[in-house]
Amino acid sequence: MAGRGWIAIGAMAAAILQAQPAAAHIGSPDVFLDGHAGPYRLLITVRPPHAIPGIADVEVLAASDEGVQEVRIVPLPLAGVGAQFAPVPDFAARSPDDPRLFSGHLWMMTAGAWQVRVTAVGAQGSGTLSVPVPTLPQRTLAMNRVLRATLFVLMLVLGGGLIAIVSALGREARLEPGETPAPSGRRRGRIAGGVATCLVVAAVLLGNWWWTVEASRYARYVYKPLEATASVAGGGRLTLTLRDPGWLATRRLDDFVDDHGHPMHLFIVSPDLDRFWHLHPSETTPGTYEQWLPDMPQGRYELFADVVHATGVSETVTAQLETGAIRGTSLAGDDSALSGVVGSGFSRTDALSEVVGSGFSRTNGTRIVWVRDTQPLTTKTLTIFTFRVEDAGGQPANDLDLYMGMPGHAVFVRRDLRVFAHVHPSGSAPMAAIAIGQRSLDAQPAPMHTGHAGTLPATVSFPYGFPEPGDYRIFVQVKRHGRVETAAFDAPVR
Repeated sequence: MAGRGWIAIGAMAAAILQAQPAAAHIGSPDVFLDGHAGPYRLLITVRPPHAIPGIADVEVLAASDEGVQEVRIVPLPLAGVGAQFAPVPDFAARSPDDPRLFSGHLWMMTAGAWQVRVTAVGAQGSGTLSVPVPTLPQRTLAMNRVLRATLFVLMLVLGGGLIAIVSALGREARLEPGETPAPSGRRRGRIAGGVATCLVVAAVLLGNWWWTVEASRYARYVYKPLEATASVAGGGRLTLTLRDPGWLATRRLDDFVDDHGHPMHLFIVSPDLDRFWHLHPSETTPGTYEQWLPDMPQGRYELFADVVHATGVSETVTAQLETGAIRGTSLAGDDSALSGVVGSGFSRTDALSEVVGSGFSRTNGTRIVWVRDTQPLTTKTLTIFTFRVEDAGGQPANDLDLYMGMPGHAVFVRRDLRVFAHVHPSGSAPMAAIAIGQRSLDAQPAPMHTGHAGTLPATVSFPYGFPEPGDYRIFVQVKRHGRVETAAFDAPVR
């Protein structure tokens, strides 16, 4: 009976310890922020956990040697009462290789809108900055093979040991030392072992049932992005309808707030990324947006729509559109386009590589140049992407305008369209979410590092880190003489 018990336990353990499939979310989950904490300019990277509760990795880099002596970090809700009562913060550890770099780890306990509050202390006093971090559980953590095998063996040992102990008690508990069990004692041992086996198997079955219920509950907790359906009516009027597939009960379709003056930023790209549109549909009813499209050739297009909830949680909604040729309307306002990208020109100077963006404007003599060092691009590394805007004479342009309140916008898209990020000079966090986090601070909102004051410089920079290797295309947009200029650059990340 003990042998049959071992077999039953082994079968149930194998069922329980099967690996769980991991769900993935298309996007770029890491948060990058370039801002000021009081007198200190900080470059901050937050890598949210894929499973909630989970641990977020935080890196804080002082942009220059500004005398930052210590950095404290703490997770808080982005808004509400919880944002007003911060627990005792953790001290970020200073890197022994770079005294300007501090790193730490924070628990994120629930899904939703959170912030990492960063306080820098140094020779010029202290300052605090809020980094909005949407915590969206992406998948169930898979159990690795070594842990699975270890737990399997331990379950066999514990279950088998319990059965053996109970069987021995039933068989030998009444015997004197050295006495041999009689047939009746051996029978009691087998009965006791059988009962123990049933109890152990029942415990394993109940555990398996509990495990299944919890796994199913967490599967419903895993983030499910909003879904969208795109259609085009006569005259080129695009209708984009959002649908909630079911995730958190608190998620709504009627609480989107303006980000850069628009409730939605819609990016349309062709499959080979040679055509690009940045549009701003208007909301007609909750969850429904409409936009008059410009001229578009027949084909299939990928749509990426950025929205920000009133809670501060931002989402990128994806959709596909297949349409015939559209004779649409001219672009106006903040809407912009780039067509006919054929690749990036490349030329070297002494220590820097200058990559000229393809698709730059020839009508008013504007050229955008990517200024970069010769180091290869790598994943999971915060990189400052700097672009210089030149006039017809090749000189730095001194007449740039703000484009939707920013010196520029950049979009990073992987060639297979499975990674997309809309980035500003202040980073990847939407300005609407940053504003919500800053309002939770007692002090006045800290200025963002965007260079808004006075005449805009001829260079614009974007902090970003590639989440995965692959071939990327970077679309850079600036505004000059009231006209939005767009250039495209290829970025291999191996």
